[in-house]
Amino acid sequence: MTGAADSKVILITGASMGLGHAMAEMLAQDGWTVFGTSREPENYSTHGWEMIELDVTEDASVRACVDGVMERTGRIDALVNNAGYGLSAFAEEPTIDEIRAQFDANYLGVHRMCRAVLPIMREQGGGRIVNISSLVGLIAPPEGAHYAASKHALEGYSQAMHFELAQFGIHLSLVEPGLTTSQFRKNVAKPAEPMTAYDSLRARLKAKGARSEDHAQPTAVVARTVRKVLRARNPRLRYTCTPLDWACAHAICWLPEGAMHWIVRKVFGV
Repeated sequence: MTGAADSKVILITGASMGLGHAMAEMLAQDGWTVFGTSREPENYSTHGWEMIELDVTEDASVRACVDGVMERTGRIDALVNNAGYGLSAFAEEPTIDEIRAQFDANYLGVHRMCRAVLPIMREQGGGRIVNISSLVGLIAPPEGAHYAASKHALEGYSQAMHFELAQFGIHLSLVEPGLTTSQFRKNVAKPAEPMTAYDSLRARLKAKGARSEDHAQPTAVVARTVRKVLRARNPRLRYTCTPLDWACAHAICWLPEGAMHWIVRKVFGV
């Protein structure tokens, strides 16, 4: 599928389900030429946009994906780095290989995509990059140390690039969703050897998580935030998705450390 000549081209990683799929659907309806990605694109149906193969942890796959889009369209106006997964584990539980895999997908995968797309955007004289972070990239919850660390890394990386890329007319922004109703949590990885010392806390957190589902935001809310970033004349570095997300993101700056720790203990029952 090649869009009309005046249709802007956007590449969205991790579009097989959840946030990425919602973004692809919404932006295709807005008139973008949308390429979503999956490691197994043949397993997913789309409407008005195309799914192509990509594994962000493989250099050759990233290169083939970006080259394929360029062969089809001759340009890439926007990139949304959404691919990644969660690792639900207490800090000392995972092996080094499990942690390395988490960073390879959530952080290095973003870097691979940026390195492949940025020369194209510089040649074009501009572009947009949206990195999907998370509120846990600002406030790390228990049982989320390494996922949070990967998003902390993405926050620092994106902040530096936001300033570095401005000279080229390239705008880079972060979107920081809170709890969202998507398939993401159903596909969260677990440590191969969970430690019994944490069983009690693990059970409490599981019960808390089940009750929090009622407060999760729809994927469309995040998709609309991405749309807002793409439409902005001068996009900011950071965007939250709801007023509650905004309050949570700013509380870490407003509140004393003791107050923040009290809130975290109350919310998570630790």
